[in-house]
Amino acid sequence: MYTLRSSPGTRSQNQPQLGRLPTAETTLSLAWMNGQVRALAVHKGVIEGSWQCPSEVDDVASFATLLRDAVTNTGYRGSTVSVVLAHPRLGLQLLEAPPTNTTGVVRFLERQLKMVLYLGVPPDGQPALARYVQRQVQNLKTFDGEAAWCFEPTLPNRGRSGLLLHLFPKNLLNLLIQGCAKADLYLAGVTPATAVLRSQLPHLPIEKDEVALLVGDLVGSSAVVVGRADGQLLLGRTLAGSWNQNASRFLVDLQRTILFVNQEFGVNIGSLWLFGSGASEHLAEVQTEIGLPVQVSPVEYHELYWARDSLLLPVETTPNLLSREDQQTPPHRLWAKLAACGTLLLVLGSLATSVYLSILVWEERGNCERLQPRVAELQARHKELQSLGQQLLAKQALVKLVSDDRLPAVAGWFLGYLGEAVPPELLLTNAHIRRQNDLWQVRLAGVPQPTTNQAPGLALSNAVALLERRLTSGPFGFKSTNTTDFRPPAMPGPGGPSLSNWVARLSAATSGRGAAATQFAIEGVMR
Repeated sequence: MYTLRSSPGTRSQNQPQLGRLPTAETTLSLAWMNGQVRALAVHKGVIEGSWQCPSEVDDVASFATLLRDAVTNTGYRGSTVSVVLAHPRLGLQLLEAPPTNTTGVVRFLERQLKMVLYLGVPPDGQPALARYVQRQVQNLKTFDGEAAWCFEPTLPNRGRSGLLLHLFPKNLLNLLIQGCAKADLYLAGVTPATAVLRSQLPHLPIEKDEVALLVGDLVGSSAVVVGRADGQLLLGRTLAGSWNQNASRFLVDLQRTILFVNQEFGVNIGSLWLFGSGASEHLAEVQTEIGLPVQVSPVEYHELYWARDSLLLPVETTPNLLSREDQQTPPHRLWAKLAACGTLLLVLGSLATSVYLSILVWEERGNCERLQPRVAELQARHKELQSLGQQLLAKQALVKLVSDDRLPAVAGWFLGYLGEAVPPELLLTNAHIRRQNDLWQVRLAGVPQPTTNQAPGLALSNAVALLERRLTSGPFGFKSTNTTDFRPPAMPGPGGPSLSNWVARLSAATSGRGAAATQFAIEGVMR
């Protein structure tokens, strides 16, 4: 016997080499055979651990605890659970297809020849068949309450196609689903043990049309499958006892099964095959009682067979007691978990943002309190600068008022220039400078200086011309508009020039006497 216990995540030391499963397979496979439980942890097609429950488990309500122990002892890392079930409450019933639509059903079964789960949900294109099966389930079940069911097609019986129904109490199935949820797992499938045993039919060395009876030991009961080498099924049932336990009753039920197949289907069973622990030791005993050739199934038996080989069955064609709604629940739960995680992340992000913003507000309040004295100081300084600015504006207005009404100092500059421009031979007695529009009107008048020159008129004329040239070419842009004529002065007396004569002439010029003889005048404009 193989040792099934193992430490988490490791293969049992004496565990048989079972080969590689499909690489996409990651699940915890449980074989629950009449209270005995064996678990197999598979991760991406590789068996990572196995475990056998040390005690029998008959109470479905303890399924959550059983799952936790299986996960701990196998090191399972996935989230799905599949169960191969052999239970006293799991029954099989042979049902004829509805006679009103025989042709359609036959075509449907010929097209499928495979089983899919319908549990209360009409199959595509065959709503009448599903409703018919649902009505028959209510009459065929042997327990109270709602039934979980699935069916698989059988070969035609007396011209009519048949269905093999698997019936199980829905309340017990719900306990399995709830137990998985409590262990943070979800149930992917519940497969009857007869469906796993049926997969051996194509491996039996029999003729194509030969009918064989295959019996598998389920530890306290036996699974019986009658079919052909092509895998087509005639009958499936569960018998109490086996060749290892209560053999007498088992052999009686087996004989009745052979007789039923002969009478119901009109065929003879050509061979009988045993599969399970101790099969080879009881071949002679079974053959003596049954009277048919009895052999051991060519499929190798090991105690992990039910848990492992159930994973090799195609999901689309394997009987599954879970309804479509229950099979769709795990993705919904996954989306719900993702939504919950997303909501939690949003809440945590919002809380973190709120805390961060609160810290920023607290820091800003502290900065405001620290800057408040500085703000008061700056406000006082601002008021002071505003007052100084107003005073400055008032002074600027006053300066502008004074400077705008005052004439430019051109007259003073011109008088200063005259001090250099007037020749020494001339004495300037009058200077009139007046602003008119954009021009300065200038009128200069004077008399000659006393001189001993023998030609005083010529000297005066030259001096006036020199003065006019200097003014015209000077920096003020003077332009002469009129120069008065003058007559030469009288020749000095025999005594010649003297200081008294010069003063007399100057007095006379100033008083206007003799002005016609000695006065000169220059008029012009400048900018």
